[in-house]
Amino acid sequence: MPLYLTTVRGFDLAQIAMFAWLPFLAADLGCMFGPIVVLWLQKRGVRLINARRGAFTVGACMMMGVAFVGYVESPYAAIALLSLAGFAHQTLSVTVITMSSDLFRRNEVATVAGMCGTFGNLGLLIFSLLIGGMMATVGYTPFFVSLAVLDLVAAAVLWILVREPAPQPTGFDTLTLQKT
Repeated sequence: MPLYLTTVRGFDLAQIAMFAWLPFLAADLGCMFGPIVVLWLQKRGVRLINARRGAFTVGACMMMGVAFVGYVESPYAAIALLSLAGFAHQTLSVTVITMSSDLFRRNEVATVAGMCGTFGNLGLLIFSLLIGGMMATVGYTPFFVSLAVLDLVAAAVLWILVREPAPQPTGFDTLTLQKT
């Protein structure tokens, strides 16, 4: 971000210090927003996995704002859109990582979360290498557009591949079934 603000938006060091922290603050707030959306949906009768998929989709839709960073004239509008992107990304990120505890058995959750972290960081490594070449040849705008599109693709994949598990009988239901 500092490189973008310096090279594209013409920020000096003082301006970077004044504004570059805002997307990170917004990301922190996004970490709290995802669970709020899930609770709000659950209170309206949406089951847990569908509520989490819904919160992820809200975050992915908010990520559409980052696609316009390269098109706005005002550097302050760009900072606002980058802040929205930080908020949105953490909304969907915290929502999807929590799903591992909902979808897997207790003894599998740590393995799944570890695999998510491993593949997420591998993707970050590959994407970071590609970004450097992309910025040098085509600029930042295609990168920002791809961030928006990839999160929408991820939302579609989540809706297609992840299903609400069938309700499990409670201990009382099991006892009742065994007696009859």
